[in-house]
Amino acid sequence: MAVLVLGLIAGFVVGLSFAGDGRIALPGSPAPAASPVPPVAPGASSTGTDAAPATPTTVPAVAARTVDGPIDPQVVARMKRDGVLRVGVFGDSFGNGIWDALYRQLPKDDGFEVLKFAKEATGFTRYRVLDLEKRAREQLATQPVDAAVISFGANDAQAVFADGHLHPLMSDGWKQVIGDRIDAFVAAVRSTGAVVYWVGLPVMRDPKLDVEMQAMDAFYADHMRRLGVPFLDSRPLTLDAEGKYNAYLPDLKTGKPMLMRTGDGLHMIGVGYQRLTSSVATDLRRYADRTRREAGRPLPTPTPTEAAR
Repeated sequence: MAVLVLGLIAGFVVGLSFAGDGRIALPGSPAPAASPVPPVAPGASSTGTDAAPATPTTVPAVAARTVDGPIDPQVVARMKRDGVLRVGVFGDSFGNGIWDALYRQLPKDDGFEVLKFAKEATGFTRYRVLDLEKRAREQLATQPVDAAVISFGANDAQAVFADGHLHPLMSDGWKQVIGDRIDAFVAAVRSTGAVVYWVGLPVMRDPKLDVEMQAMDAFYADHMRRLGVPFLDSRPLTLDAEGKYNAYLPDLKTGKPMLMRTGDGLHMIGVGYQRLTSSVATDLRRYADRTRREAGRPLPTPTPTEAAR
């Protein structure tokens, strides 16, 4: 089922940053147990309409480039030049929300520049409309980044047409095509020396769509582990105490219920996206401090909000 994700989310709610309780799965770590995935995804098939099943994507394991690992010389050189850590956010309409959250959590006064490269209604199944790798290379040619945060998938729960064949969702052919596109996209983003994060999708209100999104996230999470990219599982952060979808979730500081989702049952509002990205923002602050030390740049004076954390 094709998912037509809504356009830009108007009126992001301004709120305080949240100390997320989700986990970032580092490459080589076991898969999170909080998000069970059905053994067969909707539309999956290795025969029938998938006219030319391909060998499943096999991605060689690579060394993880994380915020605690060696810093790329390109990143150090840019920091030495102007003292700014640039964070690029890629994705669809969820990416737009993540950009808004990180823009608030990593302010310019603290030495960050958060750039929006996300575009609504895009995905890896839609290359006849927009080639994500080509677009990323064009964007990064003029605006190289030191870190990248990615979130795709909501538009990809559908068959993909490639090489003259229609590959059903989660079939071998689908995984090969989408896996190859992901490889090329991550390579493009890493070309500037950036560390990369992938933010998974939240629980969905519609049960059928949620099953598809779980299968999608499981595919992306496994692929990110093999690519050496930290994956943030968003589901634990968007389930209520009973393990179900709820538009209202407890504030992690006060415990009081707070609206986190939009009325469509798909997207988050501003504070909801901040809830998802809090751990990434914390990691990127540590990364920026390490990079500044290596570049010989002074650490910025924390903003009052940050100093109070």
